[in-house]
Amino acid sequence: MILIKEIEFIDYNENEVIMINLINGAADIIEKNIYNLIINSQFDKIDKQVLDCMLERKYLFTDEKEYHNFLEKLDNKIEELEKRATPSFLVVPSYACNLHCIYCYEQTYMIKGTKDIDPLKMVDIQFDGIDKIIKIYEDKYGNIKDDIRITIMGGEPLLKCNLKTIEYIFKQAKKRNYIIDIVSNGVDLNYYVDLFNKYKSTLDHIQITVDGVKEIHDKRRIFHNGQGSFDLIMKNIKLAIENNILIILRVNVDDTNIDELPALANFLVKEFNNSEMLKPYLYLLQDGGCSGEQNIVNEKIGIEKIFQLEEKNPNMTIFRKKFHPENFIESIFNDVPYQPVLRHCGAAKNQFILDCKSNVYKCWHGIGNNNYRVGTFYPKYELDDEKINDWFNRSVKIINKCKECKYRYICGTGCPAAKHMDNDNMDIKGPSCVNYGELIKTIMLEKMKKL
Repeated sequence: MILIKEIEFIDYNENEVIMINLINGAADIIEKNIYNLIINSQFDKIDKQVLDCMLERKYLFTDEKEYHNFLEKLDNKIEELEKRATPSFLVVPSYACNLHCIYCYEQTYMIKGTKDIDPLKMVDIQFDGIDKIIKIYEDKYGNIKDDIRITIMGGEPLLKCNLKTIEYIFKQAKKRNYIIDIVSNGVDLNYYVDLFNKYKSTLDHIQITVDGVKEIHDKRRIFHNGQGSFDLIMKNIKLAIENNILIILRVNVDDTNIDELPALANFLVKEFNNSEMLKPYLYLLQDGGCSGEQNIVNEKIGIEKIFQLEEKNPNMTIFRKKFHPENFIESIFNDVPYQPVLRHCGAAKNQFILDCKSNVYKCWHGIGNNNYRVGTFYPKYELDDEKINDWFNRSVKIINKCKECKYRYICGTGCPAAKHMDNDNMDIKGPSCVNYGELIKTIMLEKMKKL
């Protein structure tokens, strides 16, 4: 019998251990005496029923060859799925913004590119570029069956002055049966409600960031004159929800606002009465942007703190927690098979960003910075295949440090944009490691307390 390397054991109590398969998300509680037999490879002393279960749940294989063949077939299957991943696109209609958030990394970039042209003409050129990328994909893999998604972001895309441009984007998307979502600060959202009602079947959701109750938010997400934005944003979120527009509410969390999350939870529950049209989530900032690193919270400490706050305030359950191993842990507690990955995100697969300066990027942390672009689409359509391949080769099968890491099917090489403000270029060819063992243990034990 061969025990897989991709396995985690967590002490649960004096008599029991949690055993987790880091490939498929299988998780079981076993007695300590069974655990000792397993780690000492004394499989002949384990009850046959237990052994059969471990074989079925892929903790064990009969021999090294079977184990190796399983991993090889798995890698090939994931590779094929990720290679064929439905293309997704981000469109940047403008880099202008009506806020001056303290942690905005875009403020550090000298955004350069071709001379501005008519915004509506630029939309036509952007969609022509999207059409070309989709044709390349379909020539390789056949017709796309899933929905194509366009994310509109900026800068701030929903500026009042961008109304005609955004409407034209919706018109072009609807003509092609694409789905749209939007990343916005929500300040001028009220000017767009009629447009969104007109294109209800095209708009999926709008993501808006609120970083705390008024006192906290208004110190972080401010207008250029220093005035806070909380009241206006909340008014527009209510307006959107009244019009059945789904709002994904992002809360950027660091040391300056983590203790005030219960107050925000109480406010949201009171104001929106657990509306299905409001989906809040917490994101522990990994990069301080322009505000520096002094307020960044260690993820393990942040997770523990958030669970402690949740214990004291049930309203905190309104927040989805977007931690690094989130998808993996959720598969365990929802009892659904985990989909292992070789690549961390869409940037290493078939995601493309087209901005208003005719630049093409793979990663949205790099938009506006010419060091990160992988091509242009005006006046000439030209993609840099070598740079695109560098992104696609950001795989646990390629990066040496990742090949033998037992967390590779959860991590997928990590995010190269983490701490990207420290360097002029992202290290696309190197790993970006996170202590998954520590994080999985922390979250598992916290969640087990509630069972």
